[in-house]
Amino acid sequence: MEFVGWYTIGGSPTKEDVEFHQQVCPDSENGLLLKLSPISRTDQLPLSIYESLIEIGEGRATVLFTPVSYTLATEEAERIGVDHVARSSVAGTTLTSAVSEQLSAQHGAVKMLHSRVRLLLDYLKAVQAGDLPKNHEILRKVSSLCHQLPVLDGTSFQKEFHSMTNDVVLMTYLATITKGLATTSELVQKVNTIYDRHGLGRRARSLMY
Repeated sequence: MEFVGWYTIGGSPTKEDVEFHQQVCPDSENGLLLKLSPISRTDQLPLSIYESLIEIGEGRATVLFTPVSYTLATEEAERIGVDHVARSSVAGTTLTSAVSEQLSAQHGAVKMLHSRVRLLLDYLKAVQAGDLPKNHEILRKVSSLCHQLPVLDGTSFQKEFHSMTNDVVLMTYLATITKGLATTSELVQKVNTIYDRHGLGRRARSLMY
């Protein structure tokens, strides 16, 4: 594993950034600094990358940060996430991603359907209790609406539902295991790198495998 640089939040590099950079990058030439601005109001990505350069002057070395250009590369599977991040709401605007708009529309439709069904159910309960008179036209429409719904076999539906639920839970479980293995592997690599850097010996490193 090769050390590339480190990151922090804020605007332009400060004196504190230079001091910290000298501590974390004592053996790394031209280490990179990535700064993320949490208060940026522009339509560009609020991050900047700087390359550290050593300038010799007045008998001593000084660390300087020079901005470098970068290009973002995405995979096919990352397009939904990139679209959501790139078009998500920003301060002072109502811009939302296409995914958020679609989910919001579906949520509103389901919420409205639930309120209408609840209203019909309250009406039927009131008619059954004798609080409201029977309206045969409304009752016929309610009956017609109920007959439009698919008739589900309780046993087969529950079996299929449990099967789909188990598949989803299994996929989530496998994803969690994969993430845990990746995190463990990354931790082992970092610890081994630290042992190698400080020269603690082959015996100590073997304990981390």
